[in-house]
Amino acid sequence: MPLFGIDRPLDERHLLNIVGISPGRPVFLATATDNSTVVLKNEVQVHASDPHNMKMALKVAKTASPAGAGKTLTYLEVQAVQSYFETKKYISEVTMQPLPPDVKYLGDMLEANGMWYKMAKAEGIVSIEDAQQRAANGNKTDVRSIAAALSAHDGLESLGRIIAADLWNGNNDRFSPNGGVDGHRVLVNAGNVLLAFHGNQNTLKPIGLDAYEAMGMFRNYQQTIGDLEGVDQWGGRLLANTAASNLALKTFCDDAVADIEDVLGPRNRKILFAKTRRLPSNASNRLQQGVLSGAIPIRTKMRMLAGRANPSPGLISRLQTLGWWP
Repeated sequence: MPLFGIDRPLDERHLLNIVGISPGRPVFLATATDNSTVVLKNEVQVHASDPHNMKMALKVAKTASPAGAGKTLTYLEVQAVQSYFETKKYISEVTMQPLPPDVKYLGDMLEANGMWYKMAKAEGIVSIEDAQQRAANGNKTDVRSIAAALSAHDGLESLGRIIAADLWNGNNDRFSPNGGVDGHRVLVNAGNVLLAFHGNQNTLKPIGLDAYEAMGMFRNYQQTIGDLEGVDQWGGRLLANTAASNLALKTFCDDAVADIEDVLGPRNRKILFAKTRRLPSNASNRLQQGVLSGAIPIRTKMRMLAGRANPSPGLISRLQTLGWWP
């Protein structure tokens, strides 16, 4: 059994190395003495309730995308990372050599007292934004691969399940029913619409990384939806599976598919009347079915948590808003 992994403790005795793997972002790869790895990520903490908020968001994200699942680090695991940094800092001082940039950044993040969680390392991650940029430089390989992956069996449906988790979590850093940016309808961050290789089949499929929006107002489980809503509405309302919510969800999915098509760009076909769209004609319906199917395990999981002692007022409010409680 590997020493490191999402279900294995981050033991200081086996910690060999920690390096940054996403320039400018607090994402690190921890390697054990047997070369097994686990990804460590840091999130900003604003309120005392944020560790609970993040833990809830990770539970929801796991229902939609097990490959993108995360677990918060325990106190001892954070101390292992801290000890690693202190050792590197001591060696730097004794040898009078500057700290490597990755180690210095790790220390900065530890000093910031944010929240840490771990996840398995995803392979071959590509975003629709990456594909767009490469296509602009003449390489449409990723555009074609992403379009094929979304069009394939359970491709758009898988993305729909990830969107369902985002809607519940109030994570508007992929798509937002409150409107997109940069001229998009509902797309907010093309860099967060991600696909990765899953399993031993080397199959490209959507993955729900970055499911927690650290500054998102709807992350807060200590406040009710009524307290939080103002100009923006909670996206989770689209999960209610009523006639009105399904109509709104259909419009949202139409817009999401149109935005993806815009980012991927049209197919250049020389045949008159040939199809120029990259996604199938039923893409919006498939995406909507994915969202609705993704809502089912979220409902089950959240109702289970609400049945425990002293559930947070925000959790009960969310369930009641969707008609899922009692």
